[in-house]
This record gives sequence, structure tokens and C-alpha cells, in this order.
Amino acid sequence: MAARYRITAGTKRRGASPNQGATRSAPDAMLVALGSEFEALSAELAALQKGTVVTFCPSAPSDQLNGETAIHPSAERIEAILALLDPIERAIMTTPAASVVGLGVKARHAAHVLSHYWIDSTNTLDWDVRAVRLLIESTCNVAGVGLQPSQ
Repeated sequence: MAARYRITAGTKRRGASPNQGATRSAPDAMLVALGSEFEALSAELAALQKGTVVTFCPSAPSDQLNGETAIHPSAERIEAILALLDPIERAIMTTPAASVVGLGVKARHAAHVLSHYWIDSTNTLDWDVRAVRLLIESTCNVAGVGLQPSQ
């Protein structure tokens, strides 16, 4: 599951949040709420992944560990975030968009899932990858939201 999340220290946040200008009564209020949750958890995940996660504590006496490996609290939080993200991402994917705002939420999520499409310049990409990347970028542009691929 961790391979799906290509968030690195070099990721830059660009543009507005996908819920800019949306209200609770808007046709895509549920998508907007899911997008907000996704953005918040993804930002926390990125921050945790920038730090050093220690999964084994060699300086701890073995009697304190009782034969178990010490887990750094941030590693536990990363696992918790990944578990929280899964149903949110599934809901974003299965909830139909009824407006451009909802479409922006879905496009930003697609950019996250396909973050490896933003590693190379557009001109060097295979035709199908280039088509999807340009579609996502255009969709975000029309929706008025910034694109935040996680590289």
C-alpha cells in the first residue's frame, strides 16, 4: 500500500484547495468534504514522511522491549493515516461528480494516485501517460483548483 503514496520532501503545494467556493448545499458537498479530509491527511502524511522514522530502537535494553521491535510513534501514525485514507479515496473514486467543483476533487485525487506521471517533462512521456496527465491538468485548471501531484 505504501507504494501508492509517492509523497516526498520535494513536493510543493500549488494552487487553491479543491473546496474553494463550495458550500454544504452544493451538488458535490460530499465530494468536497471527502476532498478536504483527503488533503488534510495527505498533508500530514507528507510531513511525517519528511521526518526520519525509526522502526528499531537498538539503544533500548532488551528487557524493556520484551522481545519486540520498538516502533516509532510516527511510523504508527503513518499506518493509521494510510488506513484512514483508504475508505476516503475509495469514496472519492466511486462518488460521481455533479459539478466542476466535484470534478476538481476527483482530478486532484487522480493526480495523487498517478503522481509518477509528473516525474518527467511532458515531452518525454509515453502518449497515453501524456494524455492522462494533460487531461488532469486541464480539469484542475477548468475547476479552478491547483494541481498537487505527489512526486
